[in-house]
This record gives sequence, C-alpha cells and structure tokens, in this order.
Amino acid sequence: MPTEDSSYTLNYTDVIETVIASLDAYNNALVSSNDEGHIWTFKYGSVEVFIQLTGDSEDDSFTVWSPVLQLPVQNQGALMEQLMELNWLSTFEAHFSVFNQQVVTVTTRSVADLSPGEVAHLITLVASIADDHDQDLQAAFPAVAA
Repeated sequence: MPTEDSSYTLNYTDVIETVIASLDAYNNALVSSNDEGHIWTFKYGSVEVFIQLTGDSEDDSFTVWSPVLQLPVQNQGALMEQLMELNWLSTFEAHFSVFNQQVVTVTTRSVADLSPGEVAHLITLVASIADDHDQDLQAAFPAVAA
C-alpha cells in the first residue's frame, strides 16, 4: 500500500485488463504493444471497444473509443444534428465524433491523476453508450449505396 513517502506508480495495464475481464463476456480481448504504447480491443454487446494507453507518465494519454456507424450514410446532416444533441444530453465524459470514416463514441484524457475507478468508469461509459446507440443509428441512417 502506498504511503506519502513512498514512490508508487499505478500499473494502468493491470487496471485496464481487470476492467476488460469484467466486461468482456466473450473472453476474446486482444492487446498489441509497440513503441507508442498498448491498444486493447474487446467485444461489448454489439460493439467493438478499443483502449489505448500511450504510457504511464503524466504526459501520456488514455483513450477509449468504439465505432458505431460507418460513413457515408443517407441524410448525413440529420445524423450530425442528432449526434450533437446526444453529445449535449447523454454522453457525460464521452462524446460522439467522426474518425476514419466512422462515427465513434470516444473519451480521452491524460494519465495524470488517473485513478482505477476512473479507468473503469470511462471504459464502461464508452462501451455502454456505443452499445446503446449503434443499432438505432444504423437503422435510422442506412449506408449510401455505392
């Protein structure tokens, strides 16, 4: 247990893997590591969830995202309006965004003062919001025919 005089570094990798183990009903989580950090992926309900940890220093970042809809879609203007309304009303510390031609649910923050409870909260939040909205958005905004 850390004391005021000890130098204690939280092992974020262990914390993330513990949270994933509690959420991954399919036991199919994967992790890849390289010079830029770690990226985990696991299935939650009907969505794929990604977690990136760039390192353990205060300058590093912790990001969680989950794709919910492939772009382009029909009536994209209405989609963007709905996403903006959802961002205001129901996403808390997360938000909808566009990344790599996909609508994603995402949250990101620095590792500075990141607690195990916050890691669990943010992973669960992104996974839940994505799983709650992906099928409705896909039904309401079908893909543009090629």
